[in-house]
Amino acid sequence: MSEQDEPKPNPELNPNPNPKPNPDPSPKPDPKSEPVGARPASDPDLDPAGSMPLAAEEDEETLAGRAWRRATTIGPVMVDVTRQVAYALGPTSPYHRHDFIVIALAAVVVAGAAFGHRRMVAPTVEVFETRGLRFMRPATWLAPEEVPYITPRLVAAEPPRPKAPDAELPYHVVYTSTLDSDVRMEVRIEAAPTWPNIIAGLELDRRTRWGELYGADTSRVRTIAGHDWLRTRFRYAYAPVKGDEPRIGHAVELATVDRTRVYAITLYGSQRRVAKLEETIAPTLRVSSHTGMPLVPQSSRLQPAYPESVARTFPSTVMVMVADLVDGKLRAVGGGSGVVVGADGSILTNHHVLDRTEDKLHDVFVIGRFVGIDQPPRLVCAGKPTASKLQPGVDLALVKCDMDLDGRPWSPSSGGPSWPALVGAPRTDLSPGQRLWVLGYPDVGGGSLTILQGLVEGFTSEEGTLGKDYIKTDASLSHGNSGGPVVDDAGNLVGIATAQRRRIGNNGTMIKDGLVRPLATATSLLAIVRAGWVPRVGHTSVEIEPTAIDAEAEGIRISTRVVDAANDQPISGALLMVLRPGVSAAQVDVNRLDDMVIAWGRSGTSGDVYLKQPVPAPGTYTVMVVVDGYVPLIGTDALRLAEDTVPFFDPWGEVKLEAE
Repeated sequence: MSEQDEPKPNPELNPNPNPKPNPDPSPKPDPKSEPVGARPASDPDLDPAGSMPLAAEEDEETLAGRAWRRATTIGPVMVDVTRQVAYALGPTSPYHRHDFIVIALAAVVVAGAAFGHRRMVAPTVEVFETRGLRFMRPATWLAPEEVPYITPRLVAAEPPRPKAPDAELPYHVVYTSTLDSDVRMEVRIEAAPTWPNIIAGLELDRRTRWGELYGADTSRVRTIAGHDWLRTRFRYAYAPVKGDEPRIGHAVELATVDRTRVYAITLYGSQRRVAKLEETIAPTLRVSSHTGMPLVPQSSRLQPAYPESVARTFPSTVMVMVADLVDGKLRAVGGGSGVVVGADGSILTNHHVLDRTEDKLHDVFVIGRFVGIDQPPRLVCAGKPTASKLQPGVDLALVKCDMDLDGRPWSPSSGGPSWPALVGAPRTDLSPGQRLWVLGYPDVGGGSLTILQGLVEGFTSEEGTLGKDYIKTDASLSHGNSGGPVVDDAGNLVGIATAQRRRIGNNGTMIKDGLVRPLATATSLLAIVRAGWVPRVGHTSVEIEPTAIDAEAEGIRISTRVVDAANDQPISGALLMVLRPGVSAAQVDVNRLDDMVIAWGRSGTSGDVYLKQPVPAPGTYTVMVVVDGYVPLIGTDALRLAEDTVPFFDPWGEVKLEAE
């Protein structure tokens, strides 16, 4: 480079009048390829030789220069990006620094606004506390509204009397979210029920509320702060506005009971919203007292090992829940067990399960079917005790559902699972020490099926003396076992669990005897099952006999003889009935014999029977013969009469019946 080309020192820009020459003899880089952030030669901060002060030179090396050298190895795109970054970080003009500061401040403002918006959108929580219940809930709710009166579905009821203004219970309100009208929280606090099976009682409440629009998903017990809560997840159908297309909603109910009250919090909405609500509410649930009725007293109880033949009887064992109208609402007030004894859905149980007082029955019964071990039964149908067959003298009853849980007419044969009848026969060979199995739904079982093992201790009478009224066993029966089946090792029905008697032993200790009604006691009820029946209010008698029929003026007089098929011995008291034309064996209903029977008679001590009414000829008729202790005989088209049949006619000579 010539001397003329060297730049003259400018004393205004460089205060050093005698600058030292640049010790680096290397050529200067091409300004066109100079990295962003390197100052041009005309920059007043540079000395006349184009060098920078030491500190600036170090910054250039560590930021711009180093970034430039590394960027040249990663492609043109990254070169441009790195050039921009180096330019922003390196020594630049005040205007560039100002832009960088503005961008940084803008990023801080955006982040702060996002944080503030999140705090504003996230719902705040507040304490809900009333009548012994306390929990944290979102604050974004409308004012609570009273839940309207719910009409019972299974029985007719008068509207309840208005609650007194100062009455503390029942408390039943619903909160609606201000953010989503489909999201609701329902709080219900009522007096604790008298029946300790809380699980079944809550299920009846939900079914009464929703009817056919209800479908249960799962139910389990969850412990919160040392207290058991029943968590039930279910679905329901609803229309946001009347006339809209129905939708499927989701809900979770959290319920518990203490010494005096039952609490239920139900969350409604989409699955996601319900889950978020539950995360907020569930961990904070508290009640004023942890004492009182356990929710599931025996849920962890170990069942004894049982034979497979006994396990096959589980589907034949049912829960019989009874409910009454209380203040205009249908409430579960008690329960027991039962056993299916007919494929038509006939169920044998104890009379005291249906009996409210000495002269009054419960309003309705509800049947729960077996689902699985350690699972509560599934409520399927209902009926009225006043339409059942009752034998209070031996504490037995025969029930059958005739309506669904919406209160509409229903028949066990109308669909759904079959009703597996448990077979058995009167036993006379039971001996002390023989093993028995007692099945049922005791109140202390938490709603699930329990199996008790016991031994036969002999027989006893009503008064505790010698007799055959009861089979005595050492199995410890409890409330809720009443009406349940008692089977032997082969799974055959032996009797019906009925009661437990306490007595003082010889050494002064208390002894508990389980009492079982032998199956022979139920022969009249089993005869009704075999003959066929449909529940009818007011027809509770077990007597099978027409009371008033319209007799034909003319016809054939029928007579015959009824004998035992095994030994041809005459059978007295056998009822022989000729049914009207067109009535088949499948249509027989012992509650409507006056409408179905055209002629009937009972056998005497010699077994001879003479029908009281003439039978028109010609014609074809179904014949039915029933008597206690023998299998009913029903023959479709068993009687055929021609025009030339003699006026007095014995069509069979003998009718043979088989003993049960």
